[in-house]
Amino acid sequence: MRITVLNVSAKLALSGFLITVILAALSATTLIGLLYSSHDRGFNIPEMDRIQSHYSDSRLIAAMKGPMYQYVTEDGDIDVIAKWIAGGAKNDDFFKDEVMYILSEDCQKCHSRNSQMSRAITSMPFSSYEDIVQYTEGGYSWTQMARTAHIHLFGIAVFLVIVSLIMAYSSYRSWMKSLLISAGWIALWLDIGSWWLARFYNGFAYVISVAGTVEIGAVCAMSGLCLLNLWCRLPAIVLEPEEHRAE
Repeated sequence: MRITVLNVSAKLALSGFLITVILAALSATTLIGLLYSSHDRGFNIPEMDRIQSHYSDSRLIAAMKGPMYQYVTEDGDIDVIAKWIAGGAKNDDFFKDEVMYILSEDCQKCHSRNSQMSRAITSMPFSSYEDIVQYTEGGYSWTQMARTAHIHLFGIAVFLVIVSLIMAYSSYRSWMKSLLISAGWIALWLDIGSWWLARFYNGFAYVISVAGTVEIGAVCAMSGLCLLNLWCRLPAIVLEPEEHRAE
């Protein structure tokens, strides 16, 4: 069976799903660009140093380089805290005189148990050494990484298998279907797998970027091609020979 033989109601249902997938993929791309660039609006290309920081630096440094960068007074503040963490994140005079001063100026307006700011994060205070040291471990913790990875794998697998099956029952040539379906799944595995590996070598951030791009590209390509197949007459060059003869 091919998707072209479905009735109009079924085609409308599939079309609604495929259009939603494309919009979700574009929204995800926009969000990634905002999280990993110095911009706060529009469609942006992620900056590699911020991606590397997210997966290999401590959560504190990654936040200061990434989503919280707008609140950092000057770049030197990040270097000071990175130096403290590299030295063992000790509760010493350097922490009390330098690190706490920077955090009080840059972070404690929101990161305080008593903050009244509209976007305050009272559940993540930066008021003492004990509050702060838990965010100095390099990269995600193993628990957080496992939690985030399994949610992404299960969530993406749900819509990716549906898009893949719709593509499999389209009229396109077998090599086109196999290429796009394989690209989507392999890119997903490489993307999530590289999250773990980037903890040990930040060069895997490039694999994350490439695999993520391929993953989103494959999903959008399959969705767009299936929409065309549902509603449009396609050129013979992209169709299976028997599909062309059937037309």
